[in-house]
Amino acid sequence: MLSAVVVAPASAAELPLGPASLDERRTARELAPGLRWTRIARGEGGSRWRVHVLSVDRAGGAKVVSLLSNGRVRGRERLSRIARRAGALAAVNGGFFASRGLTDGDPVGALALRGRLVSESVDGRPALLVPRDPARAPRIARLRFRGRVRIGGRRRALDGVNRAAGLIPGCGGRGGDRPTERPSSTLLCRDRSELVLMTRDFAARTPRRRGATELVVRDGRVTALRRGGRSRIPAGGFVLTGTGGAARYLRAASPGDPEPAVSARLRRGRTPVGVAGLGALVSGDPLLVSGGRPRVRGRGTPAPRTLAGVRRDGTLLLVTIDGRTSRSAGATLREAARVMRSLGARQALALDGGGSTTMTVGRRVVNTPSDGRQRSIGDALGLLP
Repeated sequence: MLSAVVVAPASAAELPLGPASLDERRTARELAPGLRWTRIARGEGGSRWRVHVLSVDRAGGAKVVSLLSNGRVRGRERLSRIARRAGALAAVNGGFFASRGLTDGDPVGALALRGRLVSESVDGRPALLVPRDPARAPRIARLRFRGRVRIGGRRRALDGVNRAAGLIPGCGGRGGDRPTERPSSTLLCRDRSELVLMTRDFAARTPRRRGATELVVRDGRVTALRRGGRSRIPAGGFVLTGTGGAARYLRAASPGDPEPAVSARLRRGRTPVGVAGLGALVSGDPLLVSGGRPRVRGRGTPAPRTLAGVRRDGTLLLVTIDGRTSRSAGATLREAARVMRSLGARQALALDGGGSTTMTVGRRVVNTPSDGRQRSIGDALGLLP
């Protein structure tokens, strides 16, 4: 880690938080070529904010990757452990996640890991896409999921990826989700009839599900037909799990049958998104900045925020704003949008915030989580050498 430190004058593009008369101090450190960490302390006394900014010029060589807690969907873990295991130079918490029962740790919305789709999108919600190729700029886009399964001559829609069938974190699905088919960061919706693809990114086994039927596939063949869940997910294979009508659909297959044809794709409008070419893909909400302009309506309340944005030149910005502490007041979503625009973002979205807001540099947690300690989270964005 390089040790050069630059102290920026208070007049350099001050953050739009509080009165313009507040003092602002910035300290910047180069962590690696193209990777800079800037600490911003704004104000004293009753009005104060603490902001951390990671700016990533990917031409310098730093890799941006999605990271899963425990290396899998099931369960949660503190950011410092996720980052340490990956050998990250720096990291921030990722998208929203479910935190109870069979859905504990499940991402809310699209997530891709090492070029593999780990979780389907909550249709219409924005996501950050970072190509592996450093010559291609990151972007923020609204994504939709389309999945199909064909067993013999019979076809059926695929509802999701790597989650318990019938339980939809964040809602936003299709075909009878209750209580709503509209996206929601806080709701867990239910559907009595669902077909879900499960891979080893989820866990070693599928969850126990009364009434579920599961088709285990390996080496191009159906190897088992099971009921009730708890199927071992084969390395290099997958399991199709179904409830309701989807369970009856799967029961028409038999061990020894050819592998079902499975399609699980993301689209941006009518354009397919090539997940294999992405180093990182994580969902957030809401879209804060588009075309260089704030897109947030309503003020909301100040809170800790984790934000991601892209400058015109392709520089990626990962930002935390501390809140609910004596040292930092937090930001409303409108303020967060203005902060990202002041940092040069042409596009920006909010990642998970509140007690999840955390940033690590090396082995240190550099911000102040509002819970007084790190919260266990489902996924993260890491910067690797």
